[in-house]
Amino acid sequence: MEDQMKDCYENPIIISDMGKKGLVCHYQFEEGSSQFIFLDIDKETGGISVNNPLSLTTSSFVQIISSSEGLLLLSSVGENQLNYLVFNPSTKRSVILPQHGIAGLIIRSGFAFDGKHFQVVLVHVLRDEENDLGPVPGDFELEVFSSETGAWRNHRPSSLSLNVELPKNEFPQLSMAPLFSNGAIHWEISGQLLVYHVEDDYCEVIELPNVFEDWSWQSTMTYRRCLWESEGRVHYTYTDFDGIHSWNLLREDDYNVYPHKNVFDREKFRWALAYSISHQDLAEQDPEILSLGDQWEPLNTSPIAYVQESETMYLQLPGIVVAYNTRNRILQKVCRYTFPGVDFNCCSFFPSTHRSVCHEQNGSRSEIGEVVDLPIGKEVNSFSF
Repeated sequence: MEDQMKDCYENPIIISDMGKKGLVCHYQFEEGSSQFIFLDIDKETGGISVNNPLSLTTSSFVQIISSSEGLLLLSSVGENQLNYLVFNPSTKRSVILPQHGIAGLIIRSGFAFDGKHFQVVLVHVLRDEENDLGPVPGDFELEVFSSETGAWRNHRPSSLSLNVELPKNEFPQLSMAPLFSNGAIHWEISGQLLVYHVEDDYCEVIELPNVFEDWSWQSTMTYRRCLWESEGRVHYTYTDFDGIHSWNLLREDDYNVYPHKNVFDREKFRWALAYSISHQDLAEQDPEILSLGDQWEPLNTSPIAYVQESETMYLQLPGIVVAYNTRNRILQKVCRYTFPGVDFNCCSFFPSTHRSVCHEQNGSRSEIGEVVDLPIGKEVNSFSF
């Protein structure tokens, strides 16, 4: 297994030292197959282009959980439990992790890669046998796989509890991808941010700025959320009926930068509002988008990524992805995609930093700056996990 994991993230012949900001589009077809379309982002203009050499199709359904420094954490359906795979799209190599021994309910999965070794972290709680096998409030545990040891280990945070109030049917398309930033994995769980510091092996729980009393209803029916990193800080961005709001997670030295937040209890409220943008302001910039009516409803407006260099936020709407420059307040369409009926959730986007394939393999890329039609359903590289 050690050789497999080494192959998964090492191949100096075709991999450059620098990663490229981008998106991964995961499209699930009705018959069960999946397509992964990799999109490169121009850090100056904010435009996107299709990275054909990295894109692929699979005959079976494989779900993206997270990405970290060029690697993807995927899951597929096994006989008794989910299979977890770590995949390098540049080398097309993958490794299936050994089965874990979790008997409880897995509520979140995360991924951390430091360029040499990776860790996969599963957050799990006890099942409530008297309440439809839902989570039992209180203690939680982590199951941690390390590529360095090739084995799982259990970690139980001491003196820390998590009030888990998940809906009975939590829709994956409305969930929020985890973020590995500043040496820690971040998850949203029941209106709280669970942070696992990988190197120091400890957890903390931070209340989110839009926490709601009945979070299980709110997170399922109303909001789309996203975590990203900008200027070394974790940002939490969400939509509601007023618009799109982005908050910075404050560090200890940030309270001097945001003195107006000193009125808050630093132990309880650790956020500073970066910006708020109304749905109306966004939609009025493009008459065509405005004419689509309810596309700007919170349920249909999903923040998916942010690029610091161009100060551009990316939003997914039914059938399109738009880029909004938070500095000059310019909105532009960057790609289009098709979906059957009204179920645009079959197409999901994830932020990624994928390593660049050598120039001679990139001749078929689209031009940056145009509105790109995603090649969904078209023949691309076929791959079997």
